[in-house]
Amino acid sequence: MTNSTRLRRWLTPPVRQERDDWTLLRTCADSSERLAADSEALRRLRISYRELNQQNQELKITPQHKVLIQLQARVQVILLRCRLYLDPQPTHSVSQLQEPILARILDYLREEQRYIRQQMLLSQTTQHYVRQLIVATQDVWTKTHCSPNLLLNLIRKIKNDDVHLHQPGEFLFASLNDIQEMTSEQIPDSDLSVYLRGLETARLIFFVSRRKIAWQESCELLMIAGLLHDLGWLMIKSTKNARGEKLKTDPSEIEQGHPVLGAALLGGLRGFPGDSYLTEVISQHHERLDGTGYPRGLHTSALGEYSRRLAVACRFLELKNSERELTADGIRTFEREEVAFAAALQLFRESRRGEWDETVVDQFLSALDESLLQVLIETDRHNDPFTLKRFQQQRRDEAHELIPPPHFTMDAATTESANLTENHSKL
Repeated sequence: MTNSTRLRRWLTPPVRQERDDWTLLRTCADSSERLAADSEALRRLRISYRELNQQNQELKITPQHKVLIQLQARVQVILLRCRLYLDPQPTHSVSQLQEPILARILDYLREEQRYIRQQMLLSQTTQHYVRQLIVATQDVWTKTHCSPNLLLNLIRKIKNDDVHLHQPGEFLFASLNDIQEMTSEQIPDSDLSVYLRGLETARLIFFVSRRKIAWQESCELLMIAGLLHDLGWLMIKSTKNARGEKLKTDPSEIEQGHPVLGAALLGGLRGFPGDSYLTEVISQHHERLDGTGYPRGLHTSALGEYSRRLAVACRFLELKNSERELTADGIRTFEREEVAFAAALQLFRESRRGEWDETVVDQFLSALDESLLQVLIETDRHNDPFTLKRFQQQRRDEAHELIPPPHFTMDAATTESANLTENHSKL
């Protein structure tokens, strides 16, 4: 990446660069002359270190933001390492070659703190958006034909607010569970996760549409579909509560029917560009080109262009927010920075297996970052172990299947036949 990997924490694992910098810092310890204690370069480093240390101590993070608390603790650990070099009474001197390395590490920490503050602000603005979304969906439940004005107003507000955001980490949740726990204190709604997923999807679609001309025409349709794509879950929940223990159908089959239920619920929503495609797009947001999606297992020709775009955005966020597929059902843990990069890599590999439209996936990934697609290609080619290559896929292909047992048995008759074939005569 050309820019700071700290800023791109949703796309690349920055811990790799940071570890390399610390290794390089130790290597350069005796390679050049020391900086004078009163030098301007060393003075600037100490001022930056002192400011970052003070700012990190002043950050007040609520207990619900567990991921942000971990990131803040990690910043503090790195500051303690820097203290050895930049304290008023340091235990290690700084050489000329070490000065730019320390400056780069402090820049990482500055971006880290900026990211933490952005996530804290995101949790506050999310509460306002969720309230509007809940109000906007009330007519969907109560009227056969409803006006989209409240949804359109919410979309316009998102567009106005997000037009100044230039990085995915500024509007994507570091942890959906943490945001949900934080928001539930202000908005006690049992269906909060449905609205949060819809809000994150719509903002991601707008971000991609700003960078890809092909997505701009369908931006409004896809944003409304993104906001409402999981509304069918609310009907499933009410059905379960009504039927109680009498429910004999497989729960997974019922849950996989939520796209169709959501499409039926939103059939009367009209009055915006592309409204005739809304039910089709929502009913197909879990379908895949190879027919392995749900609920109907549709294939390539049955999936429209808009459906393919929404499905790719939903799949990326599904991978990002649900770590089981990325960690082989919890076999290992990993740094939070790896999550979205691993999600992008998984999405890239699935598209190359024919599950998603390659053109749509390439547009989507390159919108997140211009060089991300090339990084994923190289990562997949070189089998980089740091990017979770060794983790199992969601569905195993033929190359991963166990070798079937032989179709013959090694009994006496078979052994005799094998000897005859091998020697061409019976001795």
